[in-house]
Amino acid sequence: MVLADGANVIVHLSPSPVVAKVAASTPAVRADVAAWLQRELDVAVYLARAGVPVLVPSGEVPATVHRSNGHVMSFWTYRRLDVNVWPEEMTIGSMLRDLHAALRSFPGSPPVLAPLGDIPAFLARPQTLLSVTDVSILTETFSRLMEELAPTSKPGQVLHGDAGVSNLRAADGEWVWYDFEDTCWGPVAWDLAATTASPRLDRSRILTAYGDPVDAAQLATCQQLRRLNLTIWYALYAERLPECRPRAAELLATWRAPA
Repeated sequence: MVLADGANVIVHLSPSPVVAKVAASTPAVRADVAAWLQRELDVAVYLARAGVPVLVPSGEVPATVHRSNGHVMSFWTYRRLDVNVWPEEMTIGSMLRDLHAALRSFPGSPPVLAPLGDIPAFLARPQTLLSVTDVSILTETFSRLMEELAPTSKPGQVLHGDAGVSNLRAADGEWVWYDFEDTCWGPVAWDLAATTASPRLDRSRILTAYGDPVDAAQLATCQQLRRLNLTIWYALYAERLPECRPRAAELLATWRAPA
């Protein structure tokens, strides 16, 4: 049964308690998707051993990346996630603080702000939704935001990489983190921006629950980069998934200069 289809296709191999995560859209912008999936497996194993509530790799197969018929995939233990229940702001902030505390001692060295590389990689591709003007606007915006972020991008630490509310879900009476494919090194503002950039959430409550100081200017820049990252990903989804085209067009329009 297909549980989700986006950057990856997520399939529950029922009746076994195994979920396959198969790279789908990611190969279009990431040269080595296997490295990203392996990093996710390694981080999840580490965090589970540290007592952090996370989805864990399947015990049915080795916790490594597998290849079959040209597809790259990893395998995870199935847990029923309640997709109709969302964490409130104080839960998001406090759990992200605890997650960051655990990640500080992760022994790996993930690349700096790796997900941001998806933006220029996508803009360099042949476009079906973006015009030449759109590409120019987004390229210039990305360059400007990266220049703003660079002077304050350190100190940093290992991050979740995509710590939005859709990757913190209820399962069996507890909140669990998952989808660590974008794990990277960078300022904590990058992870916080995944929720503080949302108009549906109260940013001040998230930051209060997080507790540790966060540079306001750095957070504002990361929020803009988050929105830009979301824009290019929906444009990428729209190439394969027609139902994503309205949202892709809506996001793209927010960057266009008013007529």
